[in-house]
Amino acid sequence: MSETRKVSQIIFREDLYPRIAHDPKTVQEYAENINMLPPIEVNQHNELIDGYHRLTAHRKMEYEDIQVEITETKNEAEFIKLAIIRNATHGLQLSRDDKRSMARKLYTSNGHDKNEIANILSVTNRTVHNWVEDIDKAQKEERNRKIFDMWLSCHSQQEIADNVGIPVMTINDGIKDYTNLENFPKSYNLSATYQEESWTQPLYNVWRFSKVSNNIAHFGKSEQSIVDNLLYLYTEPFDIVIDPFAGGGSTIDVCKKRLRRYWVSDRLPIVERENEIRKHDIVTDGIAGPYHWNDVSLVYLDPPYWRQAENQYSQDETDLANMPLDKFYTHLSNLVIEYANRMSKGVIALLIQPTQWKADGRRFTDHVYDLIKLVEGNKLYVINRVSCPYNTEQYNAQQVEWAKKNKELLALTRELIIWRVN
Repeated sequence: MSETRKVSQIIFREDLYPRIAHDPKTVQEYAENINMLPPIEVNQHNELIDGYHRLTAHRKMEYEDIQVEITETKNEAEFIKLAIIRNATHGLQLSRDDKRSMARKLYTSNGHDKNEIANILSVTNRTVHNWVEDIDKAQKEERNRKIFDMWLSCHSQQEIADNVGIPVMTINDGIKDYTNLENFPKSYNLSATYQEESWTQPLYNVWRFSKVSNNIAHFGKSEQSIVDNLLYLYTEPFDIVIDPFAGGGSTIDVCKKRLRRYWVSDRLPIVERENEIRKHDIVTDGIAGPYHWNDVSLVYLDPPYWRQAENQYSQDETDLANMPLDKFYTHLSNLVIEYANRMSKGVIALLIQPTQWKADGRRFTDHVYDLIKLVEGNKLYVINRVSCPYNTEQYNAQQVEWAKKNKELLALTRELIIWRVN
């Protein structure tokens, strides 16, 4: 028998949950089918035993209530065991890394023997034995994984040290190993240096994409292959990439794959990635970024497009899409100039689309020329302009009929302005 609880009442204990990472794509799929989802499972204290992605889907859709099933737990050991069993048998399955991490936690802190752990995790006894054979080594590996993940997402050494509970000097010594590709598995090395057989080098300044490869659908999203091409052309492994309009977080996914560090933010981070995307309003609060600006090689700007995204993100006057055109230009050009002043090298790439259908009188309003003129002579020079056509037509039958009747051309492309920082 399920009951109703307020979404805000549910307590997520990350320290007791059996997953190392969460899947934003699953959250989106659940959000699209939210009325078909089974109840989540909580204990008597409203602590989440099973259903993180379902809970986050409810938060994403701004639901106030959620159906729950209540299972009483006597202690944390029983809580962890239940959470593992539930996650190992249905829904989004635990990964092998998840199971290995939980095997070690159960073995060291909760008094379970190897046979019981194997049954709980649905793996062989031999597998459990291998996982827990050298606990000290295993714990060090997990700690190093967390250090690397935080370093890749541009947390400071002090933040990392505070999180994992070791001295800053130890963090500094460990990071030196991360900047040598030879210390990574071959597959990581190949990906970081774009040596996979499937990779196609961009040769021309028109980038077409047959299908959207982003894992997360998000209003105004740009194809993540645009970021991938920029990383290939203008960065090296472990360089820093800044994206202050992170949206669905595709920049994170590409940077992880290519071993680039990243500093991403958004004024309204999506709930399924709120632990990965920093909350920062670049328009009202000014630019922000990593403490080591000398390592920044790419700033990628995919802002809300003027008029086209009007009121889609918010009703705020400080939202770029809601501003008068002159203020839109002023704010956006100032951001480009301010980033250039912080950087010692690299490029700034701005993706923009002409405004047409939502412009006054349907007048074609190009933004590229005006923005280039506004930033001209400020440590920047244009090195290329890349056309990025949409993969499918963006217009409905009414708009097509208007174009036919008025002998107008409908804009189907976006343009990438690429500046080099002097």
